[in-house]
Amino acid sequence: MKWFKVCMICFGLVVTITGCKKFLDENSQSLQYADNWQRLQEVLVGDGYMPHLLPPFPTNSYKEQQKASYMSWLNVMDDDIAENVTGPAFFDGRQDYFGFFTWQANPFVSYNYGFNNDDSWSKFYVNINAVNVIAQKANDLKDNPEELKRIRGEALFLRAEYYFYMVNTYALAYNKKTATTDPGVPLKITEYIEDKFFTRSTVDSVYQQMVVDLKEAEGLLDGVQQTSIYHADVNAVNILQSRIYLYMQDWQNAAAAADKVIGRRAQLFNLAQYKPETSFFNSTSPEAIFTQGGNSMIFTSPLPQQVKVLMPSPDLMGLYQPQDLRLKAFFEQSSNGVYRYTKVYRSNTVTPVEILSDTYFMRNAEAYLNKAEAAAMLDQPAAANTALNTLRAARFLPANFTPVNLSGVPLVNFIRDERRRELCFEGHRWFDLKRYAVNEKYPFTKKIVHTWSDGVVGGAVIRATLTLEPGDPDYLLPIPPPAILFNQGTLAPNPARQDRTF
Repeated sequence: MKWFKVCMICFGLVVTITGCKKFLDENSQSLQYADNWQRLQEVLVGDGYMPHLLPPFPTNSYKEQQKASYMSWLNVMDDDIAENVTGPAFFDGRQDYFGFFTWQANPFVSYNYGFNNDDSWSKFYVNINAVNVIAQKANDLKDNPEELKRIRGEALFLRAEYYFYMVNTYALAYNKKTATTDPGVPLKITEYIEDKFFTRSTVDSVYQQMVVDLKEAEGLLDGVQQTSIYHADVNAVNILQSRIYLYMQDWQNAAAAADKVIGRRAQLFNLAQYKPETSFFNSTSPEAIFTQGGNSMIFTSPLPQQVKVLMPSPDLMGLYQPQDLRLKAFFEQSSNGVYRYTKVYRSNTVTPVEILSDTYFMRNAEAYLNKAEAAAMLDQPAAANTALNTLRAARFLPANFTPVNLSGVPLVNFIRDERRRELCFEGHRWFDLKRYAVNEKYPFTKKIVHTWSDGVVGGAVIRATLTLEPGDPDYLLPIPPPAILFNQGTLAPNPARQDRTF
């Protein structure tokens, strides 16, 4: 009966009974038997962190290794992506993302309007439940205080990161005027079962918990040697701190956290040294800080010359100067001039030796951009230009590099464009558009247009032209209906999204 109750409470958050993860299964390395730091470490790796893609790698769809895919659709809803359809084809790189690319009322529908479940919600709460227990267990055990401190620090970082993606996906952007009343996501931080139905904590409550978790994690991980980029360290903590403070428009703290990363990990990948047909995302890069999870972008346009795919939008590609080395490091251009994503490089002849995440890969380039934005908002143009120029000097040959020297609105606009150029398809743009709209000093909104076409012999016919207006309810993903149903009305839904069937 006790285990049944545990599962049913879990069900209210994670939607499916499989979300319980069977922590008490006597045949598994479970939390019940994590009676020393080594066993707790195994549980952290197995249940706290996201899985990552391992060989043999999928070939056609992220769904071939869906276990590692969290929010695999996050990079296909914004203005950095467009379709490229030049004829009929059996393979359609758009299919897996149909409901998100076209902003359907239920974005989890298939391209033929078959129903699919929101599995990211359940996956995140499974991980959150795990790190809640791991963090407490690390306090209770005594066999190796230093390793247990590290384990607790990693668990608190993970909890903050998971809530960051949850609250920014299912709730409004942090608005200083309304965050204390805007509904966020259910906030569960206890290691024990709470016999209650869950409600949506406010956006501010979720952010404040992330701030608290990361402050403690920073102290626990400071000075700890990172064993691999698949384990969070203090630099990952500081990057996430900087990002969260940026979203909260706490510019001083955003700049301070970014400075800590830059102070420890200043070296950038000099793209003059980039070798063609290799992955910009790699674990040996001087920029690599931390990664977990899978990469779905490699399946949107996986191989050259495919005729029904998603591609970087002309709007995005128009932001690069011809001499910008990112054009060849981040993308590959086909003989007919179409660009495709290659931050993880794959072709007919090249199979990547590792696949790093397109959403959960942290690198120090973000610290420079966060510092630049925070400094610009603080009316410190010299500091902002220095951060920008340091980053951009690594993206051009010396003969082609021209430092920027801007202030005010032109500086802010340049930084926002530079974030697109540098961080495209890394899980930032959708959230950036949401937070720019509520920026108190320099608000920004734009209309996004996506088309969906049918391939015909010799070309394509546009089947639908869809527009996402600023402030559209479609900027919020629906709270999963099973979670609302189970919690008997205490878990409020998001506003209804538009019916965009066609």
